[in-house]
Amino acid sequence: MKKLLTFCMAIVAATMMFAQDYQHSIGIVAGSGLGIQYKHMVNEHFTLIEEFGYLGSFAAAGNGFSTPTLGAVNDLVLAYQAQCAEGQGISLAYYVGGQIKGGYINLGAAGGIIGVGAAAGIEAKMNNAPIAFSFDFRPGYGCLLMGGGGGVGVGHAFDWTLNLGVRYCL
Repeated sequence: MKKLLTFCMAIVAATMMFAQDYQHSIGIVAGSGLGIQYKHMVNEHFTLIEEFGYLGSFAAAGNGFSTPTLGAVNDLVLAYQAQCAEGQGISLAYYVGGQIKGGYINLGAAGGIIGVGAAAGIEAKMNNAPIAFSFDFRPGYGCLLMGGGGGVGVGHAFDWTLNLGVRYCL
């Protein structure tokens, strides 16, 4: 009986330890835009973050496009992630990596954007609940493809975003 009880307690303890780690999470991201965020831990240190949503603004443009933009943007971030601290009830991690973005924007005329950038942020994971919070900074460079007026214009822009994400860990 003692062996069975010990075995059951070991199973429960192992399950609780694995419940603190997660491989997939889904939630919302807000900041310079608003969207849905999916995060997949590829292995212990590499993570893939996929976002689809609404782009709220463009920070600075090299060709005069500095007006607020509206559009649907898809971001894909591949980052190195490492745990930096674990306290009572919370685990902190940082991540750094690169991003690829593409989507539809509207600067008075329909157009698109495709670009690359960097990503750096921190993540707080609640140990006793399947919730994770993230905050990141993403500077980037994008090519703007604009239509309208009978022609196609090509421009470029440096942009940046600050994002706050809340995800449910699966």
